[in-house]
Amino acid sequence: MNTPSSAGWQQQQQQQQPQPQQQPQTHVHPHPHPGETQPWLLVPALFTALTLVAAGLGYASSSLPRCPLWFSLPYLLPLGLTALAWRRPRTPAQRTNRIVAGSIGAGLALFCAKAVETVLMFLGLALWLIHGD
Repeated sequence: MNTPSSAGWQQQQQQQQPQPQQQPQTHVHPHPHPGETQPWLLVPALFTALTLVAAGLGYASSSLPRCPLWFSLPYLLPLGLTALAWRRPRTPAQRTNRIVAGSIGAGLALFCAKAVETVLMFLGLALWLIHGD
C-alpha cells in the first residue's frame, strides 16, 4: 500500500504541518561571571585580626620572647592558612573551606608558641639524655 500516490500524499502532509519556531537564545546575567560570588572582605579581615591577636597572646604567654626572633617562624603556617581566606570564593563550598582555613589558622596561632616550646623542651631533654650532664 505504499504506492507512489500515497508516498506523495505523506510528503505533502509533512510539509503542510507548521514547524515550531525556535526562539533566539539570549543569556542575561546580572554578573559578568555568573558562577562567582560577590567579593567579601569582612570575614577575611576578622580572621586576620583574630590570628594576629591570638599569635600575640600566645607568644607573650610563652617563654619565647626571651629567645631569638627566628623561633617565631612557625607562625608562618597559621598566617598562611589565614591568608587563604582572602582568596575570592567562586562557590558556596569554597567560601566554607576558606572560613574553615581561617579559623584553623587563628586556632593554631594561639597554640603555636606552646607547641614550639614543647618541641624545644623534648629536643633538649633528648640531647641531655644522649650526652649526659
